[in-house]
Amino acid sequence: MKRKLILVAFIALFSVFNICAQLLWKVSGNGLTKPNYLFGTHHLIEKEQINNFDKILALAAQSDAVVGELDMSDILSMQTKIMQSAMMPGKNIKDMISTADYAIVDTELKQLLGAGLEQLGVLKPMMLQTLFVTTVYLKSQNLTKQPEAVDILFQKAARDNAKAVVGLETVEQQAAIMFDSLPFNRQAEVLVKSVKEKQKGIELLKRLNVAYLAGNLIEIAKIDKEDDDMTPAERRPIYEGRNLKWAGQLPVLFKKQSCFVAVGCMHLVGETGLIAQLKKAGFKVEPVILQ
Repeated sequence: MKRKLILVAFIALFSVFNICAQLLWKVSGNGLTKPNYLFGTHHLIEKEQINNFDKILALAAQSDAVVGELDMSDILSMQTKIMQSAMMPGKNIKDMISTADYAIVDTELKQLLGAGLEQLGVLKPMMLQTLFVTTVYLKSQNLTKQPEAVDILFQKAARDNAKAVVGLETVEQQAAIMFDSLPFNRQAEVLVKSVKEKQKGIELLKRLNVAYLAGNLIEIAKIDKEDDDMTPAERRPIYEGRNLKWAGQLPVLFKKQSCFVAVGCMHLVGETGLIAQLKKAGFKVEPVILQ
């Protein structure tokens, strides 16, 4: 009897591990005639590091549509719109932080980017914070540029196979959430905290990379909660708000065509993540084990 209980416990543990250790999920049931797929992305990971990436890419190419956070077919236009949205016309960060903090941030940016707040201080602080955190991490790993986003590769595969590409939001909508959800003074506080605690940020990103490559959604959710640059309430529009909106959009898209959905891995986890929301909507969501 004891051996049987141990075996049952082992099988349960193995099942939990496999469910948690997945980035690729199949969405079916609830009247769907074709399977749909949900994949979590991470923009600091090279495609070569992702297990079975070619097979995942093939699933995207075979689907009727690839769905992403954005339609990334015109990168140059996207970058232009993002930079336009990131500007603070008539404002400068020097009016939002102390002289001492200004000096700290200015020095760090000059060392990191070759330009300080005299040139960059007109950017919204959350844009500067994103730029700072990403560049600090890349330099800590001796990387000269950010890896090519796999979202682009999925969408390219769709276009090459004459399939549809769908964006869940526009560049303007995403920029408004990222750069305008917080008052500028509060954004400046977040930037200063990120600069002062840059080593903590590097370590969190290292842990995130390890968890991502392991497909460990439990660890990814834990890391998200440990990131205290913003309060849970301040982070809500970035994750929960968008998840709930997308969870309303995706069933309509699923019923229209088979979809391969690729969004940031943080959008998969937790009670308000897309996995939980799609299950709540009546779909069967199960991990895909690729061999």
